[in-house]
Amino acid sequence: MAILSIADPDFLEDPYPAIHEHRPSGVVPNVDHGGIWLLDSDEIRGAVRDPSFLSDPEKADPEAPITKVLKAAGLSIFYMDPPRHTRIRGLVSREFSPHRVKEMLPEIETTARATLDELPGGGLIDIAATFADVIPMIVISDFLEVERELRADFRNWALTRVKNLFDPKKNRSPEFAEASRSLRGYFTRKVEMRHREPATDLIGRLVALTGVQEGDLREDEIIDLLNLMPGAGIITTADLIGNTIHALLTHPDQLEAVVADPSLIPDAIEETLRFDTPALSVGRIVTEQTELCGQRVEPGTWVRVMTAAVGRDPALHPDPDRFQIDRAHREHFAFGGGTHFCLGAHLGRAEATTALRLLLERFPKISLAKGDDVAVRRRVPGFRGLDRLMVQLD
Repeated sequence: MAILSIADPDFLEDPYPAIHEHRPSGVVPNVDHGGIWLLDSDEIRGAVRDPSFLSDPEKADPEAPITKVLKAAGLSIFYMDPPRHTRIRGLVSREFSPHRVKEMLPEIETTARATLDELPGGGLIDIAATFADVIPMIVISDFLEVERELRADFRNWALTRVKNLFDPKKNRSPEFAEASRSLRGYFTRKVEMRHREPATDLIGRLVALTGVQEGDLREDEIIDLLNLMPGAGIITTADLIGNTIHALLTHPDQLEAVVADPSLIPDAIEETLRFDTPALSVGRIVTEQTELCGQRVEPGTWVRVMTAAVGRDPALHPDPDRFQIDRAHREHFAFGGGTHFCLGAHLGRAEATTALRLLLERFPKISLAKGDDVAVRRRVPGFRGLDRLMVQLD
């Protein structure tokens, strides 16, 4: 079988050549985490939606390297199965509903405008560090009501966790462990405070769901949920904003179309989710002997489902490596699928739409800077985004 490594420097720089190379095989070994990678679009659809493919690491091969990491990581509903997953998702889904996100839009717009006001009126800047990364951090920090004086520490804890979680060289590091302890300790204290001092903020609303009747949230479940929100809601949304800006700047005709007609911004964002998705894959566990792409797969095997492969599948998208916002057909699994469809999808789309609309309204002549290394990738295993994106604002 061919080999694909999520930690390979070339893959971290650009995963799509490897995805195209290995797509015909359909299944290749996951040399970093154990189990297999799945790259065939038809099989991906099935694995993401089939309820027999589970997520709880307790059901996985205990010797797979990623199993112990995920057991210890406290990832809550990301790696949980029905009926517990159904119960918890049902209790918290209202916090991420389209109605709730609509209520948040004025705050998101205020954050985006304030972030733009901090930028110079022209010249050369890093739009990833000064804009794309800033808005999701403030939105999530406000959502969780993180104290102003703790936000720098909070940001460091959250990003250390998400950047190292799927890195086979770093997810057992002291830095990862310390960030995990600090973030969990912070939310444990916040939950304890809300037990003593009830309130109507997010944590207060979640605490109000505990201990009333059978099936209510447990305190440890609330802490697990809060623990995953910063990573899930910050880096992926930042990368969606940054990747969309980069795609538009490297496809000037598409940028021109969006500047001329801002109503196309949602289409540009959906095309980014297909073309340059922030999250490359999802994890599933085979629970009964099955066959994937002609390969027999045993129960307990981790299947790292390469959802990014669907977006660039030439059988689904003509000229798949071109960013084209007016596609007649577009398919992606950027937010997962099935019972694990991303709770934050509405919020992420709203933040990205607002950020892009206001950026292009303020700087319609924005362009990619000239020279080497103007666009530098984060190199975070499992994710795809920009650490630096140098642009000219005037």
